[in-house]
Amino acid sequence: MNIGVFHPGTQHSWQTALALQQADRLAWYATSLFYKPDEWPYRIERYLSGKLRKRVSAEFGRLAMPALNPELVQASGAAEWFERIANRLGQRELAKWLDRRGNRNFVHGISELVRAPGDLALWGYNGSSLTSFELAKQVGGRPCILDRTIGDARAYNAAMVDLQDRFGEWFLPVERAVPEDTIARDDREFELADHILVGCEYARRTLIDHSPVVSVASKTQVLGYCFDEALFSDIPAPKPVKKNRPVRFLFLGLVIPRKGIHHILEALGQIPESEAELTIVGDMKVPAEAFAKYAGRVTYKPTVARSQVPKIMAEHDVLLLPTYHEGAGIVLYEALAAGMGIIQSNRAALVATPETGLILDQLDTNTVLQALRVPIEDRDRLNGWRAAAQSEAANYTFAKYRQGIETFLAKAGI
Repeated sequence: MNIGVFHPGTQHSWQTALALQQADRLAWYATSLFYKPDEWPYRIERYLSGKLRKRVSAEFGRLAMPALNPELVQASGAAEWFERIANRLGQRELAKWLDRRGNRNFVHGISELVRAPGDLALWGYNGSSLTSFELAKQVGGRPCILDRTIGDARAYNAAMVDLQDRFGEWFLPVERAVPEDTIARDDREFELADHILVGCEYARRTLIDHSPVVSVASKTQVLGYCFDEALFSDIPAPKPVKKNRPVRFLFLGLVIPRKGIHHILEALGQIPESEAELTIVGDMKVPAEAFAKYAGRVTYKPTVARSQVPKIMAEHDVLLLPTYHEGAGIVLYEALAAGMGIIQSNRAALVATPETGLILDQLDTNTVLQALRVPIEDRDRLNGWRAAAQSEAANYTFAKYRQGIETFLAKAGI
């Protein structure tokens, strides 16, 4: 039985599709944006020059997945482009609306693929699988696999209530809570799915603890993700960090309270510039006035092409992810591959080991501050983390992810 994979964005879905393609099990991969240089709007790149071409090429480069067979890819992403433009302009409410509308249009757009004759299973992602799963059951009970890339929304809402009381100035309105209608759709996806996959034990536990769908516990299992080995293949072994320079910390991802950015910045403000530097890479989704107080201590880069991530990581010493709610955290695997130490919370995949970093069981500014002081004050320990990182990354390769998929499908009888 072949499998159709669909995701209105990308997430790690392209790796899922590639693993199935290599196993000769991929029927099709439907996504909103996929770089095809001879098609619109990507061919506009050839008519540009200078800085504009460089910027456009970087944006398109984020969508390049050359290992995937383009003949198996169905892409239609006008709404996704509008959403990205709205995000760049800071129109968060509009971007959220476009995201919801785009997801609905996307799943309606693949209905013909779902209805096509033959044995077919569906591999969909949270927030965009409901309509397709309902259709799959109507046209012959096709097996439905839900890849849930984040913990249960009720766990997020519960964590954010306390945070908003204490750190309300860090929240944009759209980041405050997941709406009840979205949660209801999540539960319906859980009901329709024959199998639910999550990236870490934390995410699995939140589904079991919070969803009223009785079958969630028996359906849900952990399938760990991987990093893109091709991107990180040229990263050399890390060099020791000298004691006479600041430790270079890195935060990479959505800049939002959920990921603990407020704790990082408040902790950084208590450390001399001679001891610590911070680079933030990602979409800034906190109020400008809250960030302004710390902007002078931070090197900020907006969202970058995937191809730029390894170099940025290799130039830093420690990745920070004190997240309150995660699905796994692919950035953690990438940090290991780049030779970085890790300071993370226990609400993500437990990637850091005693040999490669720290896992925080408690989340507050003082806990993060004390964690930052560890590599600052003990360079031997920091260098030990970095020296062990790339060996540890071997536990998160694409080959292991592909094997995990094959094992899952065999046990599920798909």
